[in-house]
Amino acid sequence: MNRTEVGTGPSGPVFFLLLLAGVLPACVPRATQPPTVALHEVHQSGTHRIAFDPAGRRLASGGLHGRIHVWSVADGTRLQSIDAHRDRITGLAWLDAERIISADHSGWLLVSNVASASTLTSKRLPAVDDLAVSPDDAWVATIDAGGIRKLALPGLRLMAQRALPKRPLALAINHTADRTAVSGRDRRVWLLQILAELPRPSRDTYALAFAPDGRTLLGGGWFKLLAWHLDSGRLEEYLSEHLGKISSVAISPDGAHWLSLGRITDSPFLMMDAVTHRVERRFQSHALCGQQARFSPDGRYAASSSDDGSVYIYDLAVPYAPVVPHLEE
Repeated sequence: MNRTEVGTGPSGPVFFLLLLAGVLPACVPRATQPPTVALHEVHQSGTHRIAFDPAGRRLASGGLHGRIHVWSVADGTRLQSIDAHRDRITGLAWLDAERIISADHSGWLLVSNVASASTLTSKRLPAVDDLAVSPDDAWVATIDAGGIRKLALPGLRLMAQRALPKRPLALAINHTADRTAVSGRDRRVWLLQILAELPRPSRDTYALAFAPDGRTLLGGGWFKLLAWHLDSGRLEEYLSEHLGKISSVAISPDGAHWLSLGRITDSPFLMMDAVTHRVERRFQSHALCGQQARFSPDGRYAASSSDDGSVYIYDLAVPYAPVVPHLEE
């Protein structure tokens, strides 16, 4: 195994003392950047998935009870609602400016027309925990306890399926659609097309994202960011500012920046330099656990969602000006 742990410390009791030392300062409010657009309680009991449209001007969100909303990124105006699902949204992506593909926990996979809020194609699978669409919109991959499936778009014809040793946790497709990465509950991460297992990390990987050039695969685990350098086969693990599970990661379209969103404690939302791994922006935390973080396709915006039902949108063209919220009130 070729793994390098960067910035890691002692284990055992000493580790927990260091963790406590990190938790106590975290109780003190930290300066963060307020969202450009803050959408509160847009989904009752949680906003589970978000997705920018191809132009980066609209943002779709999906919630616990199956409803999908479409928002104006510029001002947060609600543009449309789609009520086709009856269960928790577990996957959401735009196919083009007019169509969205969505999935729910009960296994329904739907292609919908946004303007008319109508279902164009549907297919029932045993379950769907997450989905990813190929860059050319030719196929979609889904994961569930049974493994991974590949379905043709837009008709949702099953093309292939593969069982995995353990339940999959996350998947990602690279920008040339020739690599699909999937992680499992046994800490394994696979590149499926070549049936290659990547160096095994020290923890499970709950989120995955490919860099635009396909040379780096970014992952999120408990406390750490995981980066596989695919040319060399090397894995690096970086101790982050997150005091728990990292629920979502993303890489900017130019590959220069990383996003990470925390699931535990104060749901920190961070943007880092992809080379130095230095935190460039600390965004305002949600009131409850973070769910998903995304860059817009043009790289101008970042967005996050949470169990508290909120969606925060940040215009990255706005100069970084962090504040301590309660001190500014």
